[in-house]
Amino acid sequence: MSVLFALALSALVVAGVLATRSSRAASLAAALGCTGLVIVGLSAVLGGSQPVLELGAWLGFGADGLRVDPLAGIFLALSGILGAAVSLSAAELPAGRWQTCLATTLLLCVAVVIVAENAFLFLIAWELMSVCIYLLASSGAGREDLLGGYLTSVLAKLGGAALLAAFALLYAHTHSFELSVWEHASLGAGTRCVLFALFLVCFATKLGVVPLQGGIPAGYAAAPRLGAAALSVALCAGFYGLWRFEFEILGPLPAGCGDALLIVGGITALLGIAYALAQDNLRRFLGYSTVEHAGVVLVGLGVALLGQAAHKPLLAAAGLLAATLHVCAHNLSKTLALIGIDRVEQASGRRTLDPLGGLGRRLPLSAGALGLASLTLAAIPPLGGFVSEWFIFEALLQGFRMPTLLARLLCALAAAALALTAGLGLLAFAKYYGFIFLGAARERIDRLREPSRLPLGLIGLGVVILFLGTVAPWEIHLLGAGLSPLLHFNAASATISHPLVLGPVFRNFSVLAPTWLSIALPAYAVLAFIVVRAMRGRAAPVRRAPVWVSGSAVDLARVQYRPSAYSNPMRVILRGPLGVHTRLIPGRGGTLTLETTVTNTIERRLYAPATALALAITVRARRLQSGRLSSYLLYMLVAVIIALSLVPILR
Repeated sequence: MSVLFALALSALVVAGVLATRSSRAASLAAALGCTGLVIVGLSAVLGGSQPVLELGAWLGFGADGLRVDPLAGIFLALSGILGAAVSLSAAELPAGRWQTCLATTLLLCVAVVIVAENAFLFLIAWELMSVCIYLLASSGAGREDLLGGYLTSVLAKLGGAALLAAFALLYAHTHSFELSVWEHASLGAGTRCVLFALFLVCFATKLGVVPLQGGIPAGYAAAPRLGAAALSVALCAGFYGLWRFEFEILGPLPAGCGDALLIVGGITALLGIAYALAQDNLRRFLGYSTVEHAGVVLVGLGVALLGQAAHKPLLAAAGLLAATLHVCAHNLSKTLALIGIDRVEQASGRRTLDPLGGLGRRLPLSAGALGLASLTLAAIPPLGGFVSEWFIFEALLQGFRMPTLLARLLCALAAAALALTAGLGLLAFAKYYGFIFLGAARERIDRLREPSRLPLGLIGLGVVILFLGTVAPWEIHLLGAGLSPLLHFNAASATISHPLVLGPVFRNFSVLAPTWLSIALPAYAVLAFIVVRAMRGRAAPVRRAPVWVSGSAVDLARVQYRPSAYSNPMRVILRGPLGVHTRLIPGRGGTLTLETTVTNTIERRLYAPATALALAITVRARRLQSGRLSSYLLYMLVAVIIALSLVPILR
């Protein structure tokens, strides 16, 4: 397996070089390399060999190596599946050479982050990944695209600074950059809490956790073509970092850290879907949906940290298994949605909801794929999103097992927040899918057809998501084996009470049978169809007539609901948190136009003041750049004196 691992990484390197010559050849090479990563990852999870590539000590910070252990195998296989789907889609509809080179480099960086044994190598790959994300997000032609790239870059640098500080603190306590040494470090409770906060800030910038969520919607909206789908693969690196550092290396953390994740996760999930409901931009909607699901995952991880702090392995397993299931379901379906939206944009030339409608008949493949992704993200049974959210709720229902009263109350509040989030999510995706593919087009779109006839990446990923809920027992067997080094037992043995019946780790608490649901629900649908067809033969023929529009002859497309009208009730109810502002604009002939704007409260209250402060500081700092050599020599002298004065303090 080590040879296959080396060949897979080499294929990604070759793909980056090939991109300067041919985008299609580079994408095919990247797809081949990602397929190899899937095989290597699954082999490591299932108890086979753990591939290791020794790189020596050429970085100068201890032994460097790439190792695929069971935890890394889960995220390596997941990122390989996503990378292969994105690469195949890029091969069918090639983008520019520069964008293809960035996308393949991003996939390589994600893989190195997941398998790095040395923290310095992890940091280098993480920063290169941030650079690729910035360049992809800012490669659009418009001013808003450039601003989106800047926002993504600023948050990425904030996360990088937090990661560097955390690594420096761990090195100060262990005098090593090897992750295996950090696992056995003797750290005080205060130090662990500081490291928890630093790592959370770092990985939150990649996952879109409130209040650091700005880079995800802005990056998705700004990235051209399949760039947004490539950015979604980087989510695997962010979630892996939380699992590796917060749970494995720092655990057990104080109970307050788990409480903090329940609070932050619940707020992130609720605000994410609320803002998604108010969006008209196709990609920005999916960006805020990612924010929502990152919050759902954090809630599950919070339960796991509380169980670990209370030395209750079953409670920790319930939260960690639920969170991992949701990571898999969300990342797969979100990447499929972004690939499908790219096809819609290529076919229609539109990037907003308002002019679309009625595309289902003319774009059947895109409609089917995006419908499947929407149903999964909305947690409709029996798909994988429903199974993972059921496990999240079941983990929260174990609140009575929590060690403190505060944790029990927070579990109840988080469950209520996720219940509201689930309802708003169903409403949001009904709007999203319905106003793209159902009804009638609100603007005329010429030459509308599928961009390609046989989208292998779209179909392959769609098949995986379609049967993800059906094969949930086997998926849990796989995840249980991968998480067993962290939990010190196989959670699948306590979760699967019958070959096809699941429970939330605690036996006899509740059960779910998604495999039987996948059989029974289609069977009932087929039976209902047969009964209706049989009865229709005896009844009078169905009479078809135009839709009644108040007795007028107006065009149906002009009077049908608009996306803004559909979501307006929730905008009115949540106008405070959403930052909804309305005003009347006078026009010619005494007419008035109602303008509604949604201003993100966090961006207005946090990002805007921080930007103004940074600009003011740079204006003052610019005065120091006088252009005189004597001034620069004085600056150097002051810096040397300060450094010399710090030497005895550091000793």
